[in-house]
Amino acid sequence: MLTAFPKGLAAHVRGIRFALTHKGYLGLCAIPFALTLLLYGLGFWLFATQSDTLLAALWSPDATAGGMAGVLSWVYLHIVKYVLYALAFILMYFLFMVTANILAAPLYDHIAGKLLAQAGVQRVGPELSIWRLMAEEAKKAVFVMALPLVLMVIPVLGQLLAPVAAAMLLAFDFLDYPFCREEGQFGLRLKTLARRPLLLLGFGLPLLLPFVNIALFPFAILGSTLLYLDMTGRAPQ
Repeated sequence: MLTAFPKGLAAHVRGIRFALTHKGYLGLCAIPFALTLLLYGLGFWLFATQSDTLLAALWSPDATAGGMAGVLSWVYLHIVKYVLYALAFILMYFLFMVTANILAAPLYDHIAGKLLAQAGVQRVGPELSIWRLMAEEAKKAVFVMALPLVLMVIPVLGQLLAPVAAAMLLAFDFLDYPFCREEGQFGLRLKTLARRPLLLLGFGLPLLLPFVNIALFPFAILGSTLLYLDMTGRAPQ
């Protein structure tokens, strides 16, 4: 359904509005915001200070060389180097987003559970410890990162599809917090949400936008939980 894409986009606005009108959630969302900001700051600092060192470790061509070696050096220093910079930045950016989600997993689970409880939804199965939640999120992060990273090494088509896959998998990651409270099988959750690709794409694409996603990430768990309640025909009281 074509309305699924804008509905996914609009879920972020709903999440922010919900937090602004429910101040208890606003305070909870401030914690992942600070965590995300800290991780992104660290990531940008590492990229700015260590990227040249990492590339030099890969290859340090002689810019004064002649012949074929000189041509290869010129191509590397003026073209390949900047492509590698871009790929490294994208990889680092995506990695830090996933890392932020792993560290914030216990809080996201708490927020989703609190919002679901307002709609009368109870968790199926026992509550997980903080460390178990982070371990489960780490396992899920491997899955979320794998497909986009594989696609990125495939020229042209794979590199075009990688952001689409990353957006949909990030959306799945957030929607999985409320969903897993009612359905314990990961495969079934993945299969169910995969039937809504436009909804996932609409929700996930804004989370890939640099700087914009820093503001969206803390509220994404609210937006995704509200979206899940819509999907199951319920609403918070």
